[in-house]
Amino acid sequence: MKQYKEFHPIILTLALFFVALVIFFVVRFPNINLWMLIFLYAFIDIGFIVAFILGVKSKNRTVKVVSIFSNIACMIPTSIWLFLLLLANGISES
Repeated sequence: MKQYKEFHPIILTLALFFVALVIFFVVRFPNINLWMLIFLYAFIDIGFIVAFILGVKSKNRTVKVVSIFSNIACMIPTSIWLFLLLLANGISES
């Protein structure tokens, strides 16, 4: 079990990626509150930051490189989507 512990940042990144995809494609109700989606994507974004930190602290070079690139590749679109949700929420409440 000790040998698989170094792959936790990559597993966390993949899990967060699939959760973000499920939320993006499944939660499509017309009367949904945008704040719920904003909080869900904010928690996912915080999870990517935690996985990024865990990946940087890893001793395995391969895990470190894969974790850094995959977290950056997932964190940037999630942050942009979160910004657009906040923008839509701000426009709709004015």
